[in-house]
Parts: sequence; structure tokens; C-alpha cells
Amino acid sequence: MPRLLPPAFVLIGLLGTANAGDEKKPAAKPAPTRSADTGNATGDRVDREKSIANLLLSRRLTVKFEKATLDQFVAHLRAATGINIFVHKGRMAKDGVDPDAIQIDLDVHDVTAADLLKLAFAGVDVGFRIEKNVLIVTSKKDARGKPVLRIYSVAHLLMPIRDFPAPDMNVYPSNYEPPEPPEPEVTQTYESSEQLAELVRTFTGEGTWEDEGVQVTVFRRHLFVRTYPSVHAEIQRFLDELPG
Repeated sequence: MPRLLPPAFVLIGLLGTANAGDEKKPAAKPAPTRSADTGNATGDRVDREKSIANLLLSRRLTVKFEKATLDQFVAHLRAATGINIFVHKGRMAKDGVDPDAIQIDLDVHDVTAADLLKLAFAGVDVGFRIEKNVLIVTSKKDARGKPVLRIYSVAHLLMPIRDFPAPDMNVYPSNYEPPEPPEPEVTQTYESSEQLAELVRTFTGEGTWEDEGVQVTVFRRHLFVRTYPSVHAEIQRFLDELPG
């Protein structure tokens, strides 16, 4: 196991401050019912998750790591941000990641804590997610969460486009019989919903389509996609950019 050397593993600086004092306290409510308690608990959880996300995006760090272990990296990040961080080594091992074999080499100046996490885990199968008031470092598969179903209408991408010829403006004798007009040409960018589904698999969700519970099915002019929330965002951007 690599040894931490003080000159080579230094937390150089920490910029930015948390704005915890700016949050407004919720107004007092009538005697809570069970449903109200549930709503309050959900709201508090969302607020805590947003607070951690905002802190990751606003807190800026200048650091130098040389052959740091995952535990050493997390310890310094925890001290620098004040965020509760849990390393889910059990799930990482289950997904084929050896957390004790990870070494982190970084020398960066004035980057956000979120970017620091991405840089530290680049090239390894490690990701992170926020749950309640804890930042969880885990495998990328676990960090993506559970697949959810979303339906995409692709009718506008499959609608045939007819090219109607312009009217003939020539002057003919009164007894002239014009020929039958040609059939309008029909063009269609995408042949079927199946073709669009294959494009979605090819250009989005890299490395995820073989995961359990992840799939794309087709019904008429709709794509039924069950995948991770982050991949759904990729799919929406991809479909929006396709020429119709």
C-alpha cells in the first residue's frame, strides 16, 4: 500500500465558503398529520441533497495528490468541505472494483469539489451520488441508481415528407391534354421506430444497455425506454438534435 508523504500529498488551499446561514427556516405549520409528516421529511431530504450538490459546485480547491489511496483522498475531501462522505466498499467489490487498489495522482488549482471528484475517478469504475445528507462514493453502476421507464414519441421523426412538383406554367392549345402528373416523391429520414431505437442504443448510455432491467422496446411510433436518469437526459438531447 502506498505511503503518504507530506511533501507529495498536500492540501494547498481552500477557496469559497458555505452559505449555510442563508437558508430560511420553514414556517410553522398546523398540527401535523401523517401525510404532512411524510411531505416534510421528503422536503427536508431534498433540501439536504441540494445543499450538498450546491456545496460541491461552489467550494473550490487547490490540491496536490501523489499516489494517494481512496481513503486518503476521501479524508482530505471530507475535511475540506465538511460533507459527510461514505465509501461503499462492499458495493464496489460486488461490481468488480477493488477500492484498496485505487491510486490518485492529481495536481490541480482552483477547481470545484465536483470537478475534483470527476478528475480523481477518471479512468476507474468509481462514481458518486448524494443520498439524504451523505455523499456516497461507490461503483459507477450503483451511482447511476435504478432504471426508470420513460416513453418517447418519435412520430415527428417518422412522418413521410412528400415533395410535390410545382405547377406547369406553360401555355397550351385549347385541345391539349396534359399527361398525368407524376406521383410526389416521398422521403423519410428514418425507416422505422426500430431504426431509431438502434440509434439510441448506439449513441447514448455507453456501457449500460446490457445492465439488468435496462432496455428499449418499440410500439408503433413510440420508444419505451427503461434506463438510468442520467441516460434519459442523454436520450432526450440526442432525439432533440436529430434532423426531422
